Amino acid sequence: MSQISPQLQATLDAAREGSQIESSQIQMVGTGGQQQHAWASYPNASVALKGLNESPLDSSVGPRGALLVALEDPGSDSDLARLRNQLWPEFHAVAIFDGKPEGIRRRTFGSRELLKGKPGSCQVLVLRRLQEVMSPETTTAKFDQNAKGWDGVPGSPGYPHFRWMRRFVALYGRPEKASRILDFGSGAGWVGIEAAKQFPGSSLFLFDPSPEMVRIAEGNAKVEGVDLCEGRIGFGDAPPFPRSGESRYDWVISSGVISFASDSEAWLDGLCKTVAPGGTLVIGDIQLESKGVQKRRRTHPLLPVRELNAKSAAWVRQGLEARGFEFVRGSAYQLTYPIPQIMHINETKLDGLLSRPLLWINQIGATLSRLTGGACKSVFDSWVMQLRAPAE
Repeated sequence: MSQISPQLQATLDAAREGSQIESSQIQMVGTGGQQQHAWASYPNASVALKGLNESPLDSSVGPRGALLVALEDPGSDSDLARLRNQLWPEFHAVAIFDGKPEGIRRRTFGSRELLKGKPGSCQVLVLRRLQEVMSPETTTAKFDQNAKGWDGVPGSPGYPHFRWMRRFVALYGRPEKASRILDFGSGAGWVGIEAAKQFPGSSLFLFDPSPEMVRIAEGNAKVEGVDLCEGRIGFGDAPPFPRSGESRYDWVISSGVISFASDSEAWLDGLCKTVAPGGTLVIGDIQLESKGVQKRRRTHPLLPVRELNAKSAAWVRQGLEARGFEFVRGSAYQLTYPIPQIMHINETKLDGLLSRPLLWINQIGATLSRLTGGACKSVFDSWVMQLRAPAE
C-alpha cells in the first residue's frame, strides 16, 4: 500500500480484516489491473467526493468486490451519507470503521463493536458491489438469518402495530370473492394469512427466497386456521407459482418486496404473470417522498439496501399500466418521522405505555390518506395501491 499515516494504516488494516479480505486480494484504486477489492485514501470526505468521482472504480473493483474509502480526517455521518449516495447504485455501504482512542469501532446497520487493536483517529467506509449485496445467495442467507425477528413477537409493545400494518395491506383491495390467493414474497406470511381469513375455505399460496421464512409462514397459517396453504421457495423475477398447468390467482398481494428486487422490470414481469385475467393485485412498498426516508438518506450512511433500492409508487404504477393493468386506487400508511422514533422509545424505554395511542394515530392517518387518494405523501413511510389485471 502507498505511504499513509500509521493511524490510517491501522484503521485500514482493521477494515480489511473485518471485511474478510486478504492483503493479496486488494490494491489501491488506479494502480492498474483489477483485483477483487480496492482501496483509496483521502485527507477528508470533501476531497474524497471529488476524487472518487474521477477515479477508475469500474476497472479497479471486481464484479463482486469491495471498495474501502479511507479518510485521514473522519467525516460526520452526513458526510459519509453523501459519499454513499454518490457511489450508489454501483456500490452499497455496509460498514464503517472508526479509529478511537480506545481502539477501532466497527459499525454496521444495527450493530456496533469495539475491536481489539491499536487506537486510531481515522475512518474507513466499506462498500460492496450492489450485485453482490443483492445476489440471490446473499439475499437468501440474510432472510434466513433474520426470519425469526421478522415474524413479530406476540405480546411485545410493537406487536399490535406489526399486525395492523399487515392487515391494512391485506384488506386494502379486498375483492368480492377469491378462492386462490397468492402472497408474492410472503416473509412470515401475515399479509396473505389476513387475506385468506376473509374467505374461509380459500387456498393460500405463498413463496419467499428463504426456506426458513416459508417454514415459518406455513406454520403461522396453520395456527391461524388457514388449512389450505402451500409454500414454495423462489424469487419474484421467476416466481415458483404458478407452475405449468396450474391456474393463476384471483387475488395477488405483494407487500414490501419490490425494493428487494435487483431487476425491478423483471420482477414486475414475474408479478404480472401470476394474476388471473380480471384478478385483483395489491402492491405496496417504501414511500420515497417520505420526509423520514429523505432525512435518513441525508444523514444515515448505513441503511438497508432496500431503502435505497425502492421505487416510487408512480414508477410502479406506470410499469404495471404499461403491462395492461388498470389502476383502481392508491394511498399511503405508516406515519413518518417522528412517529417511528417515538415508537422505538415506547418499545425500548416505556414498556409499551404509548402503544395504543400510537396505533390509533397511525390508523387515523391511514384512513385520511385513503379518503384523499394518497395525498400528503411526505408524511407517510409506505404506499399501497390496488390494480385490476387485464381480461383475456
